[in-house]
Amino acid sequence: MLLASGCRNLPPPEPVKPVVKPAPLRLLRPLDGRVGQVLTVNPRLRFVVLDYSLTSLPVLGDELDLWRGPSIVGRLKVSGPILNTTAVADIVSGEPQVADLARPVLEKAAEAALAPRAEGDVRPGATTTASPTGP
Repeated sequence: MLLASGCRNLPPPEPVKPVVKPAPLRLLRPLDGRVGQVLTVNPRLRFVVLDYSLTSLPVLGDELDLWRGPSIVGRLKVSGPILNTTAVADIVSGEPQVADLARPVLEKAAEAALAPRAEGDVRPGATTTASPTGP
């Protein structure tokens, strides 16, 4: 009886507040076309090595905008070699840094989507013109 009466004098337990965990931060590269990331920079010889492990590789001669955050900071031109998931590009303008992103030039990317790449390679919606024959 003494034990039962002693519990009555204790204050009621405090309600447990749920712990709110923040949502995990996801760091993913977008898979929108050919997006490469700068792995190394050689400022003396003016070239960069780009990583394309998550996207398709560019073609020799492609011009790329160099992005740092939300702004364009330079321009690159793919000069090769292109091996496995890496490509080498010459620095046309700007000062690239490791982890910058290289994306196709916006104006040229739109033109390339409409124009066929090679003879016989016609994309849906692309128009071709016949070459003039005769005198």
